Amino acid sequence: MHRECLIGVVTCLLLGLPNSQSQSLAGDNATSNLPEVRGHKFLYFGFGSNMLAKRIHIQNPTAVRVGPALLSDYRLDFAFISDRWGGAVGTIVPTQGDSAWGTLWEIDLANLPDIDNQEGVHLGIYEPRTVYVKLRGDSELTPARAYLLTKQPESNLYELSRDSVPASRQPSRTYLQCLVQGAIESSIPEDYVRRLRGIKHNGHVNRAMEQKLELQNVAL
Repeated sequence: MHRECLIGVVTCLLLGLPNSQSQSLAGDNATSNLPEVRGHKFLYFGFGSNMLAKRIHIQNPTAVRVGPALLSDYRLDFAFISDRWGGAVGTIVPTQGDSAWGTLWEIDLANLPDIDNQEGVHLGIYEPRTVYVKLRGDSELTPARAYLLTKQPESNLYELSRDSVPASRQPSRTYLQCLVQGAIESSIPEDYVRRLRGIKHNGHVNRAMEQKLELQNVAL
């Protein structure tokens, strides 16, 4: 009898919550059930500008680098012109037989909305997805949160000749420097760093970001 009364009281309390609070509780429960969530932390796979510590710490100060990680059967590609960077930004595209390196970070769960905002989830630019990566030298798959452009490129960048890469698929010089420096900083294999350096960029330099992230001397 007491158990039935208790259930009734809890139900009444939940039903009495404002709709926004009910949705918040549901959202919190959904987040805590994600494979990449570990207690009050979550694992995040940064394959673009967020490989660089100075970049990710702008909006996610609790991020701690776990190490370089490999995502199999995806490729790094570029689309969507960013006003901030002045060129196309990175995404990962499911591609059998290809792979993308990135940085695995552990971040406080309280910062998850911050990284969602950075990636423009609320604007429909990127969408979150759980991917499974392998830390360098590890054989086990680790779940991590990653962000893919909602409008993915229709062609494979690496199948295009350098002269035929459209402007809409070219990152800015500053953005590409950020990727290269982040990869080096994260101890990502040199052959992948060379691959990044070989990507065609549009030559645009964002002086403010270049100085803030100390990218002036990063060679491409």
